[in-house]
Amino acid sequence: SLHFGELWCLLALGDLALAQGAAAEAAGLFDQLLERLAELEIADPDLSPAAEQVDALVRLGRTEEAAVLAERFAASATAKGLPWGLARAHRALGLCADEDGYVARFEAALDHHARTRDTFETARTRLAYGSRLRRSGRRVDARPVLRGALAAFDSLGADLWAASTRTELEATGERVPPREPDGPGALTPQELQVCLLLAEGRTTREAAAALFLSPKTIEYHLRKAYTKLGVHSRPELADLLRPLL
Repeated sequence: SLHFGELWCLLALGDLALAQGAAAEAAGLFDQLLERLAELEIADPDLSPAAEQVDALVRLGRTEEAAVLAERFAASATAKGLPWGLARAHRALGLCADEDGYVARFEAALDHHARTRDTFETARTRLAYGSRLRRSGRRVDARPVLRGALAAFDSLGADLWAASTRTELEATGERVPPREPDGPGALTPQELQVCLLLAEGRTTREAAAALFLSPKTIEYHLRKAYTKLGVHSRPELADLLRPLL
C-alpha cells in the first residue's frame, strides 16, 4: 500500500504540472512513475501514466518518442480490453497521429469513453481533440467539442483545465462570457494562463512553448495583464497571483 501511495502522489504531481502548462516538469514526474512501475513489475495499463506522458512529450516537441510510447500503451490497453484504458490509449494515439488519422483516433476514444463514467477523462479527450481540430484549421468543428469539455471541467471545478479550454475556444472565435471586472478575474483565460506560468518563474520562452504561442504573443498578453491588474513587474505579479499558485 505504501508503494501505491507513492505512485498516486507522482501521478497527481505530474497531472498538476501538466494542467499548469509545465510540460517538462510533468514529463519528468511521469518518467519517475513509469520507472517505479517497472521496478515493481506492475504492468497494468490502468495504472500507467502513459496517456499523460504522451501529452507532455507532444507539448515538448518530442513527437517520435511520444508515438512509440502511445503504440506500446495501446497494445497493453488492447490486451486488457477495458473501455477506460482503451479510451485513454486512443487519445494518446490521436495526439500523435498525422492529419489524416487523428479524427478516427479521437472518435474511437470518445466511443470508449461513452462506456465509462469518467467525466474528467472524457473532458480531457474532448479538449485534446478540439485543440487538434482548431490547429488543423477546423475551427467550426472544434467549437462543440470544446464546449463539451468546458462544461464538464466547470462542473467538476477543474479550474486549470477549464481555463485551457476557454483559451482554445477563444482561439476558434467563440465568444467567451465576460470575466470579473477586477483582479485576476478581469483577465481573459489566455492572459491568466500566461500570468500564472510567469508568476511561477517560467521564462517567456518556456511559457510560449507550454501554450503553443510565440514569445512575442506572451509579452503582448503580459502587457495587457499588467494594465488590468495595475502591476509593473513580475515580482508584483507573483505577489498578486500567489493565492492561485
